[in-house]
Amino acid sequence: MFNEASRRLFAATRGRAYFRSVKILIPKSWSFTAVNDTALSENFEDSDVRIDIANSVYKNQPYTQQTGTCGTPGQYIHLTPEYLTDRAQAAWWGPRGKAFLMEWAKFRWGVFDELGYPGDDSFPLFYSNSADGGTVYPTYCADTLVEGRMIDKGGRGACGLNEMGDPDDNCRFLPYRSQTAASSLMSYPFIFSDTIVDFCDEASSDRPHNPHAPTKQNLFCRGKSVWEVMREHPDFADGNNPPTERYVDPEVALVQHVDANYALVLDYSGSMNDHYRILKLQKTARRWLLHEVADGSEVAIIKFSKHAKLVHGLSRIEGAESRKALAESLDVTADGGTSIGAGLYAAVKKILKGRKNPVILLITDGEENENPRIDHIIDHVIASGVRVVTVAFGEEADPKLERVAQVTGGKTFTVNDIDEGHMLEDAFHGALTYQPPPSRQNATVTIDEKVYRGSGDTASETFLVDFTVGRNLVFRLDTDDRAHVTSSPHLIRPTGGIIGGAEFDPSSFVWTINVPMAEQGEWKWQVGVSGNPEKFVRVKITAQTRDPDIHPITTKAWMSSGAHDVNATTDRVIIYAEVKQGNNPVVNARVIALVTPPNESDRGEVYELLDNGQGADIQAGDGIYSRYMTRYTTTGRYSVKAQVTDGGTAVINRGFLTAPAQRTRRDLRETIEERPPYCCGNIIPLDQENAFNTGTFNRISVAGSVKVIEIPEGDTQPPSPVRDFKVSLGCCSDLGDASHNLTLTWTAPGDDLDDGTVSSYVVRVSTSASDLQEDAFNDAPNDTLVNISSAMDGILVRAGEKVTVNVYLDLDLHQSNYFALRAIDDAGLTSMVSNIDILGSELLVAAPAVLVIPVWAIVLIAAILLLLAVASCVVLSSRNTGKYDCVES
Repeated sequence: MFNEASRRLFAATRGRAYFRSVKILIPKSWSFTAVNDTALSENFEDSDVRIDIANSVYKNQPYTQQTGTCGTPGQYIHLTPEYLTDRAQAAWWGPRGKAFLMEWAKFRWGVFDELGYPGDDSFPLFYSNSADGGTVYPTYCADTLVEGRMIDKGGRGACGLNEMGDPDDNCRFLPYRSQTAASSLMSYPFIFSDTIVDFCDEASSDRPHNPHAPTKQNLFCRGKSVWEVMREHPDFADGNNPPTERYVDPEVALVQHVDANYALVLDYSGSMNDHYRILKLQKTARRWLLHEVADGSEVAIIKFSKHAKLVHGLSRIEGAESRKALAESLDVTADGGTSIGAGLYAAVKKILKGRKNPVILLITDGEENENPRIDHIIDHVIASGVRVVTVAFGEEADPKLERVAQVTGGKTFTVNDIDEGHMLEDAFHGALTYQPPPSRQNATVTIDEKVYRGSGDTASETFLVDFTVGRNLVFRLDTDDRAHVTSSPHLIRPTGGIIGGAEFDPSSFVWTINVPMAEQGEWKWQVGVSGNPEKFVRVKITAQTRDPDIHPITTKAWMSSGAHDVNATTDRVIIYAEVKQGNNPVVNARVIALVTPPNESDRGEVYELLDNGQGADIQAGDGIYSRYMTRYTTTGRYSVKAQVTDGGTAVINRGFLTAPAQRTRRDLRETIEERPPYCCGNIIPLDQENAFNTGTFNRISVAGSVKVIEIPEGDTQPPSPVRDFKVSLGCCSDLGDASHNLTLTWTAPGDDLDDGTVSSYVVRVSTSASDLQEDAFNDAPNDTLVNISSAMDGILVRAGEKVTVNVYLDLDLHQSNYFALRAIDDAGLTSMVSNIDILGSELLVAAPAVLVIPVWAIVLIAAILLLLAVASCVVLSSRNTGKYDCVES
């Protein structure tokens, strides 16, 4: 697959790109596969391509997880084991190399599909082209007209029309396999011809782009072709990677995941005595060593002030004694200056040198004031292949920390001095990403965490155990003062039974209760406390999957900025939270992001993340919730955490009850109805009959921190563009009428991107789509304006809510009428122009004649078609060396 994809990539980029090397990472548990080497720093979470269980909707279709807009790389390409091992399953999507190249273009260069999807209003299978007199075309991008026929998806006759005159939901365009078109690869699953080998390019090229088709590429890239977007990427910009005639197949290596080698590089300078930082560090590090880091990992401890000192050499975690020895080596004596470079140098040159899967957890509270400094040794750190997880303790931690994490592929976290310990523990937990991942059946999820301060003599809270988890439930409670806890904690089952016997660790003030199998329902924890409101108790509850055959509901949070510094006047940060069961999306959940600002006196911000396909979210129903981060009080480091609950409406998308028939190896009798539809467009389809209610659940995930180096003065963030603007005929309108009742609908953007409420909208209609383009919208003729002023008060709703407006307009529906809008905020800033919707000539497409054929003729025609199909298969097999089965089109 990779060799074929590489050769196709070389041809499609005109000799400018191919795959030089491919590393395939196999699990640590595999013992029956010969490998080339052990992995250095490769891990599943950061992989470009994931081989994993199927998503219930995509099934065995290759797909790319894309969360950003045009030019933003995807997160990963998803392939299933069945796709790679079952040629019949792979054949649905064409040669594996070509299918993979299409996904690679999305993943690497942030381009999008150029085709339509069944039942998708935003990206329909057919559209009316104003540049060609309103003719209805299938949705694709190609350098010449694609030949084929419109047919009912069951293969039983010509297309029908719906009540509006559009091709109905069962209508499909069936391209002929033999085509003269050579582009676009991003339309390939639709065109499905061997001749498709190139990407569409700018209008003046020999592979001209189709800017009129309602495709994802046109919407998200504002009409730019795929090649134009690719040429702006660093791979090709400024003449990078010029064309060459030299091509070699990629080197493929099989590497195996190994246990992580950790170096804790801890700041023991004098400033760590402030705000009890050194005590907090000792307690959290001890807890991590005793309870969190996986067996098989190796851990070393280095402390630094003016110089670096090895506290404990690399020691393998092999049970309680090894954990205890490491934990007890941590003291609380802090003094002297700060040389971060000394600590890093000791880790990469003395401790982790030559080690596989090396990880540094660097924690510091101040700026460097002693040599060597970060700049002196950063090249050594990068060359070592180590990943650095940085933790900025307090407001004055060195500003270079984020850069260290960025250039090494690590993560960055922030800990405020008023933090009770959650933020520091989250940072330690973030380093566990680089351990070999457990199976989903053994994955540990955080189901609740709480901090209690109060004047009562009892602290108590409820927590939920849902149907997916409960095995090996661990309740852990700690405090900042041993005397504050007056009686050991206990748990109360949903049935009222009490579980006591908490184990106490006097070195870290931690009580632990283990429940081998916790029943589903509402639980409660309770502990006696002193009543001193200045003291706290902190609780964290984790569990594993209840049943090995049922995957747990999991949550993963992150930010679009990664470890980069953010200039909030120009950079847009998006907060994401993914909620899934296995790889199946969990939709309709309530997801909030909790943002802690740099100043400890400032109130934290709460954002409700949405999975609605609008604003920061580019696809509805995929289980990825998002929102722009728009509220900044000052420069500094902001910490972000996501909390997920069922909200009373959450369901698991388990796909469709009626699955496509399994393809047999030589089945040439397939109909279009049997083909799995290509997924997915604006929204991931949800079969309500097969969706499964999650019941009550709670999950928490840490996104990390972002360092903001500049914040805007005043309102500088416009509303985000509307992407689901829709116009339809309202009640009682007839084609022959001069005036028509129209219904306009869209999802409201915000005053600041997708946050807040806009102040007004401008809606235009024109018989020329060019009037509604970004550079022409404001200057379009006055007669294109649609008067919605009387409805304005009722449509100014908060971002994410639906808007509906009814208007009467004089329109000639015998021609195409194009609609679009802009949103305006209270500072006069305007959004980009929305998607353009069409009303008019497509309503007048004549219904194809229905041909009645006698039974004997059907039999004769079927026999002829079968002979033709067999002949076609023989030709195709000889052309593709028989590697892939013939696919009748």
